[in-house]
Amino acid sequence: MIRPTALILTANYGSGHVQVANVLAEELKNKGFQPVLSDLFGEAHPIMSQVTQSIFIKSFSHGSSFYKWFYYGTNKLNANTITQFSRYLGRKRFLELINEHQPRFVITTFPLHAAPFLIKKSRFNIPIYTVITDYFAHPFWINPSIDRYFVASDSVKNGLIKHGVDKNKITVSGIPIRADFYRPIIKEEVFTEYGVTPSSRVVTILAGAQGVLKNVKVLAQRLLKDPSLRVIVVCGKNKTLYEKLKPLAEQYSDSFRLFGYVEKLHEILKISHCVVTKPGGISITEAAAVRVPLLLYKPVPGQEGENAKYFEEKGAAFVVHTVDEIAGNVQKLFDNEALLSSMQRSLELIHHSHSSSLIADYAMEEVQELSQVTR
Repeated sequence: MIRPTALILTANYGSGHVQVANVLAEELKNKGFQPVLSDLFGEAHPIMSQVTQSIFIKSFSHGSSFYKWFYYGTNKLNANTITQFSRYLGRKRFLELINEHQPRFVITTFPLHAAPFLIKKSRFNIPIYTVITDYFAHPFWINPSIDRYFVASDSVKNGLIKHGVDKNKITVSGIPIRADFYRPIIKEEVFTEYGVTPSSRVVTILAGAQGVLKNVKVLAQRLLKDPSLRVIVVCGKNKTLYEKLKPLAEQYSDSFRLFGYVEKLHEILKISHCVVTKPGGISITEAAAVRVPLLLYKPVPGQEGENAKYFEEKGAAFVVHTVDEIAGNVQKLFDNEALLSSMQRSLELIHHSHSSSLIADYAMEEVQELSQVTR
């Protein structure tokens, strides 16, 4: 039997958009659809895509002022100009995908305006949905041809409504993350695998998928001054950072664990008492899923800053800017059981579980309704 096809469009600017696309693809596959994933911009304009991705990554380490100007500058301006320009990017490739795969619906995890524009212009009877992957909606996500937005929170929904989006086109679904975060683990085995004990006070430092978190070595050294702590560092794909930290791992072999890219991140988070990380939409959603308090380190102005602000206002995270602040708040968490419990409750209230299932079910049900109407 031929499976119906769903087209998922994404872009490789940071890892979050692609991660969400992969989670949705797995969900749809399990529900009987054949997902087709496309990095639309990368496939249509590979050189331009590589250059702009490199600039994007570097802006988090060296160009935060530029990124702040771009993010908030375009937020204040009428975003229609950028939208009008971007709708021409990837048009040919998108039409090729439509003709080749004949999808029943399209999901985007990045604002790719060529898709909704061409669907409506060409009068394809194909619903198109957008999944916003942060806790703040920049106007660039908005396109009048989007049939439904799936968002992380009521605040994102309200932000879209303020920008003129019909409230009936918005579903508060949460941000999709891997199903592993909802599966139980055998904690004793995981403790053994990562070389810690159930009584250990575990602080995990996530450098991010691209390893862009700053001052990781200084931070690890500061935390390791406390012999009661067990420190885990996940370097992501940053091999230079990993090599830089290897001597520290050898020096503190009993209390320091060092990893590169980790497939089973859910296991580490589930045995952690707090996490130091950049406030990317996926990272903080994964932490919320397992109720581990967050210390959000030096958020870059833009979506990181907005994500951090939301979690801090909800009482689920500390926003910190120095190594001493991190160490002080780690101690505060361990000394104050009521504070720890309060933050865990806040994380529970923020999180919407099994978001990918909700989104997939909605899309499949709407397609079924459309097919009945057109018979």
